[in-house]
Amino acid sequence: MLSLNILLIASEESKAFDLILNSKYLGKLYTNFENEKTVDIQFNTFQELARKCKALKIDIVLVDDEKFVLQGIADVLKKNFVNCIALNAFWTQLLLSNKFSRDMMKKYGIKTPECFKYPKEFPLVIRADGFTKVVHSMSEVLAARQEIVNNSQEIAETVFLEQFVEGEEIMLTSLFDGKTLKTFPNTKLSETQLEVYNEKLQRMFVTENPNFIGYINSKIIVAKQNLFNIGFDLTFP
Repeated sequence: MLSLNILLIASEESKAFDLILNSKYLGKLYTNFENEKTVDIQFNTFQELARKCKALKIDIVLVDDEKFVLQGIADVLKKNFVNCIALNAFWTQLLLSNKFSRDMMKKYGIKTPECFKYPKEFPLVIRADGFTKVVHSMSEVLAARQEIVNNSQEIAETVFLEQFVEGEEIMLTSLFDGKTLKTFPNTKLSETQLEVYNEKLQRMFVTENPNFIGYINSKIIVAKQNLFNIGFDLTFP
């Protein structure tokens, strides 16, 4: 039977921990935190981590820590020929930049709520990178804008207003192997809806930058048979 040495970069509370620990394919489990059932690995740089992975003959590094993903761990490990399941630096922009993710989705025909410069109706959503709030009046719009400005002038430059879409919010999990993307079924969607969304998302990843292996979660609102993407997430499913 196939036996893999796996390094999990996460916390002990990660949902991935028990899943990997109980896998029949697991050889030895390494972690970046202390646990009596695993071997603890400490590192100061990703280059150091890559050297340790090679020395310990680790087959796969699974990253379930957004901080390390955003710091570019996948790019460094892959450059050093270490298999890593995590978004690369290019695709982390889906998490960091609303403009980047919206531009990508528009390019590949993935529906998003309408974006506008001035309030048309209430409620509406005010967004900035790392900030989302539903507002019900002009005074709330102004208060939210001021809150963002007080927090970061740089983030304030990313503010935009978005149509409030009323519907059920779900999370779709997709796995990508560098060639093919597979989105897991959801009981809220028909097979046709899922196939159409999966095809568009796969085309986006394959066309733009297929140089990563891992998972990505799509935040979707289902409204009147329409799917609206409102962002992406990295939480392990």
